[in-house]
Amino acid sequence: MSLKNKIPNLKTLIVVVFILRLFLSWLPPMEIDHTAWRAWSARMVELGPTKFYSPEAFTANPPGWLYVFWLLGEIKTSLFPRLSFFSSGYDFMLKLPNNLADLAAGGLIYLIIKKKKGDKLAKLGFLLYTLNPAIWFNSSVFGQFDGSAAFFGLLAVYLLLEKKKIFLAALAFALAWAIKPQAIALAPALGLITGFKGVFVFIVATLLLYWPFFPHNPFAGVIYVFQQMANLYSCTTCFTFNFWGLFGNWRSDMVLFLGLPFLYWGIILFSLSLFLIFCLKRANPYLFIALSILSFNMLMTRMHERYVLPFFAFFLIAAILLKSKRLLMVYIFFSLFNTLNVYYPYAYYNNHLQLTPGLIVWLSRHFQFLSLIGLSIFILLLIT
Repeated sequence: MSLKNKIPNLKTLIVVVFILRLFLSWLPPMEIDHTAWRAWSARMVELGPTKFYSPEAFTANPPGWLYVFWLLGEIKTSLFPRLSFFSSGYDFMLKLPNNLADLAAGGLIYLIIKKKKGDKLAKLGFLLYTLNPAIWFNSSVFGQFDGSAAFFGLLAVYLLLEKKKIFLAALAFALAWAIKPQAIALAPALGLITGFKGVFVFIVATLLLYWPFFPHNPFAGVIYVFQQMANLYSCTTCFTFNFWGLFGNWRSDMVLFLGLPFLYWGIILFSLSLFLIFCLKRANPYLFIALSILSFNMLMTRMHERYVLPFFAFFLIAAILLKSKRLLMVYIFFSLFNTLNVYYPYAYYNNHLQLTPGLIVWLSRHFQFLSLIGLSIFILLLIT
């Protein structure tokens, strides 16, 4: 039997990874976040979308993933009426779509690499993404849905670059943006929505997603939601090991420097880095996109440690397509580094679990040093 025949097929790999994800999903989630997810799911079932948003309740989240919370809540109510919204069993259900999204993103990575480099490297790409500890920890344990936004962002790029379907790409990008606004980092990186028709599809799709929640004026709904989210955090860095972490964790980004708040300095630095990345652009668009996303997370303020996750899909594709061992080593190292970064707030806020208290103290004391490492990785990638 040849070595090629000994490599499991993609379906087998998907089943194995999915079973592993299901097992990990029984671990405790990030309690603060899941308290909101449970309440929002129950609120969607009880009130529906038109009455969901209210200044009297914490509802600062775009509507993209609320549709999933709604669906899961209706499934629970119909099939498992005795299951509480605030139970570990329902937490398991809340994590399921995120795991599926990660597997779907792995499938897209497989398709992109297989077309250019063959089945063997495509399987390697699938495994390196779906078994990436930063990816599965965020989805299967932490319980966040950044991986779902990453999937739709990758789908948008796949449809645009590989299939030349700008309308579908615009629709996928609208979904990614409605799930996580940080997906906007993709727009300047690729010029994802180009031309009047593409912009029109994106705007219409966005308004349609908001319309059930704001039936009288979905455009005003977009503004309302983003105002609520903008007022939620005003930190230079929110646990993220990035440029702003050099000056400490959770500082206000409204502090003035040379007459401008840090918030605007972050936008300026990001814009300058994009100009540099555009100047250094080479043939591989996936590396170009990955660096743009990493720049967004390293230089903008109000970044959480999870927002960098879409970087991994694009960077991994680039590393394998370029057959670069150096880039693969960076991918592995930064994956482990970001896993530590994602674990930090998880253990810090889940203090009732008493997870590695010594490590959390060490991370807090060395936050600036770790931020220097993160920034150094970004600079190293730019210059090499």
